[in-house]
Amino acid sequence: MEFDNSDYFNKPFLKKNKVIYRQYQKNIVNRCKDKNSLIVLPTGLGKTIIGILLIARNLERYPKAKIIILAPTRPLVSQHKDSCQRFLNIDPQVIVSLTGKLSPEKRTLLFKNSKIIISTPQVIKNDLERGRYNLKTVSCIIFDESHKTKGNYSYNFISAKYLNTCTDPLIIGLTASPGKDYNRIQQLCKNLFIENVVFKSYNDDDVEKYVYEIDTFLELVDLPIRLLELSGIWDNLFEKFLRFFIEKKLLPPNKPYYSKLDFLTISRDLSLSLRYENGYEPDLPEEEYLEHLYFKAPLLIDVVKENKLNIQSIYSYCSSCISLLHGKELLETQDILLFTSFLNSLEYKAEQDVLSAKRIANSDHFKFIKNHIKEQVEELNHPKIKKLISIIEEEINEFKNTKILIFTQYRQMAENLREKLNTYFKNKINIEKFIGQTTKIDDMGYSQDRQLELLNQFREGIVNILIATSVAEEGLDIPNVDAIIFYEPIPSEIRLIQRRGRTGRTAPGRCYILATRNTTDIPYYKVALRKEETMNYVLSNYKQLELCKDITREQINFATALKLPSELENLTNFQERRDKEKEILADLSIEEIITELDNFANSKEYENLKNSGVTFYSDIIRLDKSKLKNSVLKIKGKKKMLPKEKKRSINKHIKTLLNIVKIYNIKGKIDFLKLQDLASEEDIIDKKFYIHFNQACYLGYLKKEANYVRLISDFA
Repeated sequence: MEFDNSDYFNKPFLKKNKVIYRQYQKNIVNRCKDKNSLIVLPTGLGKTIIGILLIARNLERYPKAKIIILAPTRPLVSQHKDSCQRFLNIDPQVIVSLTGKLSPEKRTLLFKNSKIIISTPQVIKNDLERGRYNLKTVSCIIFDESHKTKGNYSYNFISAKYLNTCTDPLIIGLTASPGKDYNRIQQLCKNLFIENVVFKSYNDDDVEKYVYEIDTFLELVDLPIRLLELSGIWDNLFEKFLRFFIEKKLLPPNKPYYSKLDFLTISRDLSLSLRYENGYEPDLPEEEYLEHLYFKAPLLIDVVKENKLNIQSIYSYCSSCISLLHGKELLETQDILLFTSFLNSLEYKAEQDVLSAKRIANSDHFKFIKNHIKEQVEELNHPKIKKLISIIEEEINEFKNTKILIFTQYRQMAENLREKLNTYFKNKINIEKFIGQTTKIDDMGYSQDRQLELLNQFREGIVNILIATSVAEEGLDIPNVDAIIFYEPIPSEIRLIQRRGRTGRTAPGRCYILATRNTTDIPYYKVALRKEETMNYVLSNYKQLELCKDITREQINFATALKLPSELENLTNFQERRDKEKEILADLSIEEIITELDNFANSKEYENLKNSGVTFYSDIIRLDKSKLKNSVLKIKGKKKMLPKEKKRSINKHIKTLLNIVKIYNIKGKIDFLKLQDLASEEDIIDKKFYIHFNQACYLGYLKKEANYVRLISDFA
């Protein structure tokens, strides 16, 4: 599919005059149309539109195929669905989103009858593992925010499964920031089987005319003398605990700066060493174990043994020092109210007999600071708040800007800023906070509906200033703003790029970064810039990356693929489907185990051990695949083998009812009407339901109590 130069992309499967033409987007699509590609674009350059163009091309190439869009959050899934329905000229009914809230049966049916499936990766992974559908007829998978492809994230499983299932796979990774260095980017390319890297910056010739300049200002403030005094007292307490590590030779005495990372790595090294020494890491070779350690000359565990140190004390003092450094950061870079809340939480932990907190809360330093703050809390506001107000006034008065986005790291700080700004501006402008969905005991999150409501109000000018946490950094369709304000720098190139990209989309933008001199703000700012420079260098010289070169492709044969039914397709009974899913999951586990065993049997380590006279269990007892399968099935939760004595036989409808209660019960019971509703999906309705339900109660498997039903005994 080739695009013509015009004001819009008007091609098959695209709605007429909906997708505005941009030259660089055409160039990217033409480069990525037949290769697994990692597309790296700064926020605001239209990654979603490039995804739409690639979808349209694949629909033209394979009209019978399916296309999957994966996104890490439900709001982003919803956003992609809206974009597909807005721009693609296909029946909206075949564009669906899958979530964990839908039953497996409904998800399976939706997948089968749809053309474009948008989902979080965990849902697709769970369904693939259980054989509910396959990827044979999927012509393209788009991995949005693909920088998350690391560790055990579901993207890794899906990409490998797709490549091994489809004869003509096309993987597209979309991100604004793939990683801070060569190793991170290389790992991402490996996990997604990338053959081609496309990197665009604001300065590229084909991009430059579509973007506006973003001016970045580092706004420095100095701590007032009263806060400096409190910080000095807090530092003195930290140095007192630091001596524990220096005297015991766990840390060098001449370091210019001690960070939380020092104490986290001490704890990590100790934990890893103890697990390895006690045999909890049997599959980790010594070389790999040593590579994972941070302190290597000498090894931390050797220092502990040589000096006969108490390991629990080390962990406890590490926790104390991390708490003190966190408190210092709150005091110096946030506001006195956050620091006060932190002191209160330490006191609470001390009351709960947490030794690391008691050590701090019982100190004279802590008591002095607590009393001093109580007397002067109103006079200890952080200077960043005054600077923030000054910037907002300048934006409103000089630039006539009434749409500003403020980023802060802490929810409490977002609420604090909302209150202080509303008080100062006396409700002349509308200011709201924008936070995530997670709810804690004393911190109610915002639902997805509330988030979307706030974004619409911000877009329409009802809300003028939005104070957001990290939830606004990634993916969400936040409207363009003329000014972005960082309340604090962040040591992450990914978050820096995501935040900054919220401005400069339709007009020149300004980005302000507030930082306190001589605090962690300064190294954090420099670290993020350095990581971004390194990332850009690697991407600009992407030929040094080891990209995938051995992928062979053949035309998807829909006649064959569609004729092969799923292993679950012909099963209509609830219990049979669940049992079959467990068997498929067990088979997958067995294949993983056998692959690991094969890899080990062919490794140099195995050869060395054999040559040293080590006898392996598998040399004496032949590994029986069927026995291995039974063991895995048992682990996966399949019903236990029937004992030799004969048990009462029950029919399949009673078994189905028992399985429903077993799976959908909450705290051991299920609503009677809900049980009826779920049973009706298995065609157990009306008289048939009551006959088998009463029989289950008579046999002692179920018991009805008021409007609820309890599972008394399992038939297995």
